[in-house]
Amino acid sequence: MLIIIDYMKLYNIINKKSIIAYLNLSIIIIIFQGWVYASQLHVKINDPIYVYMDRLSTQGVLPSYMNATLPVTRDYIAEMLNVLDKNRGNLSVVDQKILDEFLADYTYELIDTSYFQLEDGENTYHPFKSWKTVNRGFKDLVGYTPNQEEHHLAVYQNKDDLIWLDIGGMARYEKREVNSRLPYSYHFSLSVLLGNYFSIFSDADLYSMVYNSKFSEYPDEFKGGYPLYHEGFYGYDTEISFEYAHAYIQHSSNIGNIALKVEPLLWGNGKIPIILSDNVPPFAMLSWDKKLGNSKFSFFHGSILPAESDTMINGLITNESKYLVGHRWEITATDKLQVAFTEMLVYGGRDPELVYFLPTIFLWPVQHNMTSQSGDNILWFFEGQYAPINRLKLYGTFMIDELRTSEMFNDWFGNRWTAQIGSHAAGNIFSYPTDLRIEWTAARPWAYTHRVPLYGTYTHNGRCLGFEHGPNSQFLILENRWWINTRNRLSISFEQLKWGRESKEDMADNFDFGNDTNHNYSLANPEYNNNTGWLIGDIQTTQTVQFLWEYQLSNIIGLELEFAHMKEMDESVNTMSLQVNVDY
Repeated sequence: MLIIIDYMKLYNIINKKSIIAYLNLSIIIIIFQGWVYASQLHVKINDPIYVYMDRLSTQGVLPSYMNATLPVTRDYIAEMLNVLDKNRGNLSVVDQKILDEFLADYTYELIDTSYFQLEDGENTYHPFKSWKTVNRGFKDLVGYTPNQEEHHLAVYQNKDDLIWLDIGGMARYEKREVNSRLPYSYHFSLSVLLGNYFSIFSDADLYSMVYNSKFSEYPDEFKGGYPLYHEGFYGYDTEISFEYAHAYIQHSSNIGNIALKVEPLLWGNGKIPIILSDNVPPFAMLSWDKKLGNSKFSFFHGSILPAESDTMINGLITNESKYLVGHRWEITATDKLQVAFTEMLVYGGRDPELVYFLPTIFLWPVQHNMTSQSGDNILWFFEGQYAPINRLKLYGTFMIDELRTSEMFNDWFGNRWTAQIGSHAAGNIFSYPTDLRIEWTAARPWAYTHRVPLYGTYTHNGRCLGFEHGPNSQFLILENRWWINTRNRLSISFEQLKWGRESKEDMADNFDFGNDTNHNYSLANPEYNNNTGWLIGDIQTTQTVQFLWEYQLSNIIGLELEFAHMKEMDESVNTMSLQVNVDY
């Protein structure tokens, strides 16, 4: 049925000061005028299928795969799996078996059939329905069945709707020299498809760690926020706890995916992206993305937080307004070449600007017209990857925060740039799939900073949204991974981090140094204005060699064994860990 809408009357109803009301109305208009389109659940950014497809893309088996804007949808992954299935003759025996495992996991998208645990005529499943399902659930917990669809604790499925409920967690024992600690977590997720339009998702991760004072660094899972501290147990002095929740409600139609969401994003073609990395707590955003032929356009407007140190009043943390806007166009120019342009903007200290909600508007001119009255900060990212031959991919990303052509090749402190280059080789040795990645990233002093730190730094809750090591740093990684079979993966890596620490002489000058994303570049020491190279200060170097073995013990339980040797200046430290993952 054709719906005719008088846009002018609707516009007159809107309170012009209410951005949220305007956006809600716009979404309603779009929903009712969209054509029916398949609902699409997102694939988490840490899903192993990304690594698998990235490797096969480098091998030349999957040239159309776009991997630099994550997460993508399950429908897109299913499309890529279909391409691989048609070309399975070009895959090694091990990769064919891994492909069969993923094809089973995406049965819902690929085959019009019910969940494998559902009996004929049933539309609900959980392992406690009968003694038969309890027995089967226990066998799945401790046993491994090849090519079996991903398990869920509870399922509801009919012709138009789907619900998946999952629970899980992890426990890890870490030991560094003679000291140990125990991080662990609980997890739940709820995935819902409603008809042909809506995808709904919610999950939460509740983390804790018990430790003693000599091994008190945050665990890898900590992305910022406000942890709580309690009395420890199991012989440990202290317990730290922190939590993260994610969710989205998405409408899909022929004009793309529109979502209100809180979920981590990865933008960039590097292993450690410099555009958006998983280095911050989750934040809410309104987003739109659309695939156009061999390209994809993505946009979001999100609400983020200033650094805690900027918003403390009498010991209380206040919520100053700060926002992040981003749009990105990723293009597959040929089977061998992909390019992308990303424009990011940070602003705050006022109500959301309606103009920044326009997905396709060029932000730079708009920001220039507002700079005199605000602290808006704009960053550009240029990105490309090229495969000169099958099995080899070269890639890079360059960030420009300030551009003065007369100073481009000088040591001007205003060259607030970040550069990343890398190569990825993939193939088979003795029939075992393997890959090798070499990646180098350099962030100049003052990169990601701003003259109004409260509202303009490229941070959320004080943590860098881009390169996780921040400004005045250089990072090199060499990583070699092996796929032994469908259940065993190995990797060995070497990492070197160089970071410029402010010298004792400079600490007394009351100037910011530019090695912290929250610094104010208008407070830079004038002596460094034309004497700022890619690294300044006392250079601290940390080198790490790491070995990781991953083993799928059963369809629900996985194991990870890791050993790392770290050398920092004149000190060396050995760390080992054993982790158990449960995903039901």
